[in-house]
Amino acid sequence: MKNNLDKPAQDPFWFRECFLIQMPIGIKVVNLRELLAALREVSESVLYYHLVQCRLAVSSPAVEFPNDFALWAAVALQDSALAEKLSSFDPLDYDDLGQVRQAILYILEEYLWDLPFVPWARAGFEFHFCEASTVVIRSAFAAHNLQEFCQALNKVGLDSMYYHFFEARWRLGRSIDDFSYWIETNFGLPELVEAIRDIDIYFYNLREIRNTLLGLINQHLGDSCGQPQ
Repeated sequence: MKNNLDKPAQDPFWFRECFLIQMPIGIKVVNLRELLAALREVSESVLYYHLVQCRLAVSSPAVEFPNDFALWAAVALQDSALAEKLSSFDPLDYDDLGQVRQAILYILEEYLWDLPFVPWARAGFEFHFCEASTVVIRSAFAAHNLQEFCQALNKVGLDSMYYHFFEARWRLGRSIDDFSYWIETNFGLPELVEAIRDIDIYFYNLREIRNTLLGLINQHLGDSCGQPQ
């Protein structure tokens, strides 16, 4: 176990930090039918913001509402059934944002079909569409082995968890993240790599993802990473 933790990596892992530059696009909707129409037209970058990048928003959604659409359905439309349907939708299950758009449109079209009336939001609770750019910078933390990797995981901000898990799955492929890729290419450890890739990250908050990752490393390599915070 200890040899695995101390074994030097061929390539050190540099942790990245990131933040969003959010930009409203000037479109707002007040009811479910308007939301459906807008979702047919907005760019994929807008979908990406409200489904994925919203994890880095100042007021991030609660765990039970993993995207902005589910949160709006619950808070503005007071529709818990719709909020549940939108919360169970995982965009990381799809190959691209075109497929994601079709999936969420299907959910809303099917839901609207059975409604006796179209739900409206109260004044002040309109849904405002946005998009955002992710600014990425290299942090002060690098890992040359798994021991240093564990130590850095306990120190970096939650924005690093977002970047190396969520952003990475669009860059590298839907089931691959930066952490498991680095471990796989430098140390092998197929069982640990598979366990990390099996984390259902969309339904965890960023702190839970970090704690789960530390727990998996401890489980596979011995209790040497410290306790999750």
